[in-house]
Amino acid sequence: MAATQERSTSGVRNVLLLGHSGTGKTALAEALLAAAGVGGARGQTMDFEPEEQGHSLSLAVASLPWRDAWINVLDAPGGVEAFADAYPAMAAAEVAVFVVDASVGVQAQHDQLWAACDAIGLPRVVFLSHLDRSNASYQRSIDALQARCGKLLAPVHMPMGVGPEFAGVIDLLHRNATTEVDGRRATIDLPQERREQALRNRETLVEAIVESDDALLERYLDGDEPGIEELAEAFAHGIATCGFFPVLCGSGAANLGVRLLADFIVDECPAPVSQGDSAAVYVAKTLSDPYVGRINVLRVLAGDLHADDTLVVRRTGDRVRLRHLFRLSGKEQTAITHCAAGDLCAVGKLEDVVTGDVLVAQETEIAVKIAPLPEPFHRVALEPASAGDEDKLSTALARLREEDPSLRTVQDPETHQLVLTAYGARHVDVTLARLQRKFGVSVNQVPLRIAYRETLRGPATGIGRHVKQSGGHGQYGVAHIEVEPLARGEGFVFSDEIVGGVIPRQLIPSVEKGIRQAMTQGVGSLYQVVDVKVRLVDGKHHSVDSSDMAFQVAGSLAFRAAAEQAGLLLLEPVMVVEVTVPDALTGDVMGDLSARRGRIQGSEQTAPGRASVYAMVPEAELLTYSAELRSLSSGSGTVTMRYDHHDEVPDNVARRVLQSNAQPV
Repeated sequence: MAATQERSTSGVRNVLLLGHSGTGKTALAEALLAAAGVGGARGQTMDFEPEEQGHSLSLAVASLPWRDAWINVLDAPGGVEAFADAYPAMAAAEVAVFVVDASVGVQAQHDQLWAACDAIGLPRVVFLSHLDRSNASYQRSIDALQARCGKLLAPVHMPMGVGPEFAGVIDLLHRNATTEVDGRRATIDLPQERREQALRNRETLVEAIVESDDALLERYLDGDEPGIEELAEAFAHGIATCGFFPVLCGSGAANLGVRLLADFIVDECPAPVSQGDSAAVYVAKTLSDPYVGRINVLRVLAGDLHADDTLVVRRTGDRVRLRHLFRLSGKEQTAITHCAAGDLCAVGKLEDVVTGDVLVAQETEIAVKIAPLPEPFHRVALEPASAGDEDKLSTALARLREEDPSLRTVQDPETHQLVLTAYGARHVDVTLARLQRKFGVSVNQVPLRIAYRETLRGPATGIGRHVKQSGGHGQYGVAHIEVEPLARGEGFVFSDEIVGGVIPRQLIPSVEKGIRQAMTQGVGSLYQVVDVKVRLVDGKHHSVDSSDMAFQVAGSLAFRAAAEQAGLLLLEPVMVVEVTVPDALTGDVMGDLSARRGRIQGSEQTAPGRASVYAMVPEAELLTYSAELRSLSSGSGTVTMRYDHHDEVPDNVARRVLQSNAQPV
């Protein structure tokens, strides 16, 4: 099909490239474009953001004509700190191609992404890359993949040599080989020196194919191997239903196996299916362009989409008009008038339409399986660099959150800091660079404050006197209180025990309000005071000078006096932590968490070869834990954490905290 011809649903293939950073995904995408004679200079189409510098940090989209079809390539970043684009993009593809570096083997991020694809039933193909490198190993990589994924993962291709000897690719199903020289392909018989290994791997492939078809499996077990046509038919069905996962091989940089991959995508991978006649689209990615504004990458789920169509955003109920449609090739845009079901396109300047949204022409049942994003846990505190930056910061951060839905921002009500949560330090650096480049907003990172709290060490009494009666209208309020600590998490209890009207009924809430304000503002160290019972037992008022404000002040003074008498105990936030690592690392993880004042709660086997460790750990010990776990586990560990409760800080730690945090928070 020529590049100018219409695209039909059956002629589209949507492919998502996944894998660890550095495996050659983007080089493969660029090689596919070059093989089809489209795209710009190699290395300049997919990675176009200034911050990317050889490592993909955001989803890139391009398409290429191949034979009688169109292949839409979504190139997802593979770094653990840039996962936010990979997960929503899964819902825009019919197949994920996992790119595995044959010189390194299976890496940590493959497991996470594979599990996410598994959760939504997305078919998968594995492409062993970098086979032209001297330390590459085909068979070692196959064995490691099968150890991770089982026999459902089967080789379809194998290389003719590795490293400098990598000269072509053997097609195991058809028992032949393909060589490529200067873009010209030639099909030859199986090389004799590779024949034995090829036939062994072919047997593994045939077993995987027939296991997805009961009739073929029965024949195979009876010694009747199905013919190539029967195998090929079952082959495509097995891929589409996740019955097995084929392994291809090659090198994007060396242009070997690239055309075979394109053929395989067209011949064996599933085509999209329209979910109805009325137009419906899914937003796979939101981009923020400083000149164009918001750009949304769309997957058409149903019907034909036309420029100027009006759709309803299911999340908000708002109607939006898609004025201009275009296709993306990296950052390049090509205007189009319509887009068929199953195809990808983009639209600009839609307000309040973000990644994950579904837009429909009318109420209809549209199913979209979206893999949930991993929660980020790396937190930093930000301050605007100037007053001008402060004015623009909230808007700029909102735009970045639309572009990167993994980012979290919150104005912490206890520390009064603006806190950004991301996947790691690199993720933060890229985010701040984009704030500056796209929106002209500069911020400074400042030390993150922990939301410490305090409580009373024991019972006490306090008297608050607010009496000013010199000249003019005076102020008069006296409150006597008794206080005692409550159990952790019980909050604040106020008991009115006034008798005889020494404080008028209408002014007792004022005393409580003053006490609450004092607890929120803190006493001494100025950390919030919690878990306290207060009894208002006595007081005095003046028939003229007593007022709401006078008794608020009296209540605040009474509480401060009681707290000083009782003494204060520092409390720190404690997190429930779950760390998942390979079995061999569980001891190291437990030791590390214990050294962070953590209390180990237990561990369990959660997947073959992997275990989860559960612990209660003070938040102050976890500020950089995501990055440190990555180092400890060579990237193979994952962590989740959530706030559980506040608990007493050991005296030696409390002294250090109070000395270093003497300033108000």
